[in-house]
Amino acid sequence: MPTKARRKRVTKSPQDRRDDILRAGERVFGTTGFEAATIAELADAAEIGKGTFYLYFDSKDRLLGAMWERYVDTIVTTAQGILAEGDAWWPTIDRVMSALIRHALNNAELHRIVYGSANAKSLELCRQANQRVINLMCDFVEQGANAGAFQAVEPRLAFRMVYHAADGLLDDLVALGNEAAEGKVIAMVLELAHRALGDHPYVHPEKPAVS
Repeated sequence: MPTKARRKRVTKSPQDRRDDILRAGERVFGTTGFEAATIAELADAAEIGKGTFYLYFDSKDRLLGAMWERYVDTIVTTAQGILAEGDAWWPTIDRVMSALIRHALNNAELHRIVYGSANAKSLELCRQANQRVINLMCDFVEQGANAGAFQAVEPRLAFRMVYHAADGLLDDLVALGNEAAEGKVIAMVLELAHRALGDHPYVHPEKPAVS
């Protein structure tokens, strides 16, 4: 029986090694599926030993949670950048929600993995990461409501409703393989956001205002 070739030792920084494992998770979970994937398979894909894998993640649940947190990090960084520009209240909301939708559609495979095959433990880790985005934007809409820009009675709850509605819609579209046009999805979500936060009457960007 042939002896398995020993893996050549490669020196990498902890961050580079962690990135290798995250990329391996994307490949393995995307092909094998979350439930069927094993630590050995993940370690092989990252070209490390199982012991090294456990130095970074104590389970594949934690790995998936870290993959989602990296996804959320990009959303948070993008939102913070838009907020820092100090644009008017409504254009800021529109830009943040549009960026969120584009980012979600560009990471459709990760959505499929998380919401299609992840277990309750992984989903809870993902929920905790999502809360960072929600808290950031809830603070913003509350400030806008205090300034008189948003008319919703409960602006924080209104934004949470919009966020979860948009997230649920995107997950459904991704799970069903629906090739809905990005622009149409953005238009629908922005219409909901304007109505929920109290911008009446809301004019759809693709429809003329009724005089």
